[in-house]
Amino acid sequence: MSFACIYVPDFPVQAALRLEGKETRDVPAAILDGPESLPRVFAANELARKMGIRIGMTRLQAEACGNALLRKRQVPQEESAQVALLDCGYGFSPRVESTGAGIVVVDLAGTVRLWGTEDKAGQELARRARACGFEAHVGIAANPDAAQCAAVGFQGVTVIISGEEAAALASLPIEVLHPDEEILEALDGWGIRSFQALAALPAVPVVERLGQEGLRLQLLAQGAVERELVPAEPPPSFAEQTELEEPVDLLEPLAFVLAPLLGQITARLQARSLGTDHVRLTLELEIHRDRQRAANTFVVPTEIFERSLKLPVPTQDSKLLLKLLRLELEAHPPHGPVKKVTIAADPALIRSTQTGLFQPSAPEPGSLEVALARLRSVVGETDEVGRSRVGSPIIVDSHRPDNFYVVPFRTDFPAKIQECLPSPQLALRRFRPPITARVELGDTPKVVSFGGRKSQVIRCAGPWRGRGHWWEVASKWQRDEWDVVLKTNEGFGLYRLVRDLGSGQWFVEGMYD
Repeated sequence: MSFACIYVPDFPVQAALRLEGKETRDVPAAILDGPESLPRVFAANELARKMGIRIGMTRLQAEACGNALLRKRQVPQEESAQVALLDCGYGFSPRVESTGAGIVVVDLAGTVRLWGTEDKAGQELARRARACGFEAHVGIAANPDAAQCAAVGFQGVTVIISGEEAAALASLPIEVLHPDEEILEALDGWGIRSFQALAALPAVPVVERLGQEGLRLQLLAQGAVERELVPAEPPPSFAEQTELEEPVDLLEPLAFVLAPLLGQITARLQARSLGTDHVRLTLELEIHRDRQRAANTFVVPTEIFERSLKLPVPTQDSKLLLKLLRLELEAHPPHGPVKKVTIAADPALIRSTQTGLFQPSAPEPGSLEVALARLRSVVGETDEVGRSRVGSPIIVDSHRPDNFYVVPFRTDFPAKIQECLPSPQLALRRFRPPITARVELGDTPKVVSFGGRKSQVIRCAGPWRGRGHWWEVASKWQRDEWDVVLKTNEGFGLYRLVRDLGSGQWFVEGMYD
């Protein structure tokens, strides 16, 4: 049995910069924390430390050291980064432990066969961490703590052979174990500065002078600690968030913020071989309530603006999700400048389809969803009574012509499709809207004029009277229908003629093919 530890050095810095693109990974950066009046350096990467930036410096002192990126600490962002690191491990094994901030231990039992060697498995873990925005070190050993020491103490991928833990870790400094200040001072006074020196001490004097904590540190230096993993629970959704330094009130800069968030979410989904069919966007707005009251505005807008996307088919395409969110925000813009963005995606299994050689090609689900979103932005989502304008028609149980409404497209198709009835001999091609006509009557229609021409009725059948909603004045309808054969320049044509009994107006409703 072997374990792999993924360690992200300077985790607060990498968690803050992973959403800003690859160009910020190789620049000096520091994280500020504390009150707004006097923030101090909470963490810094190696390049910033080489410039002279130290923990506890004020912002002015850090700026005086050189041109380094300074970012405000965001704890929710670090929590999202830790979950993203867990997703890298879940792509390998169902047993993953969240050991600490920026530290994840993965049980590799049964997974090495997929990669051939432990070194290749470690390289793949490092690659997946890089795809999620981290530059990580990976240690592999027979027990979790030895793997963690190797990941923290060595760069790149380190594989320790079982039984050789003490020799492999001998050169590491004591600081890798993060001992208490008192223990570290005592060991330094004894001249103990490496794992090898600590491991060589007799156990009884170590316990007498340093207690059980000293014995635990010695066992860690020997690579002899055996323990069980404490697996973490997989998150119910994949979420990313960021807080903007300056509020954004335009769609273009807001889309620039949404793109990396969606990129990280889809990268985490891909690491788990999952997709998403439900995305929720939450925007925290900058609302000045005192200004609203000063302007005698009785309705004060809320500070939270939420929108959601429900996709018919799960996807891993971040560009598709960005297009859909942009169209959604164009149709429903936020009512204030945005200062905080949160995106959450519910995981779903990817649907795989296999097409046949003789089947017609269907449009891509993502392209179809973008087209529907653009249609909704043009015609609106709902009509006056709250019914959808874009979707599939549902026929109402009524004799009134064209009595239907539209519902959003469904994906839960019935398992058994009913057999279609035989197609009729004649099909009515409706004119939308119906063409206004003038009719000369005897006992039946004799001459019909419409569309700039006058035609004689050769034969006719009818009338067929239909009416409904007589109990409602606004929606009451009553009409007579005739099927007429008209003489035309091309020969003959079969049309449906309709008379609205309420207004007395005649219409040509359609022609039969």
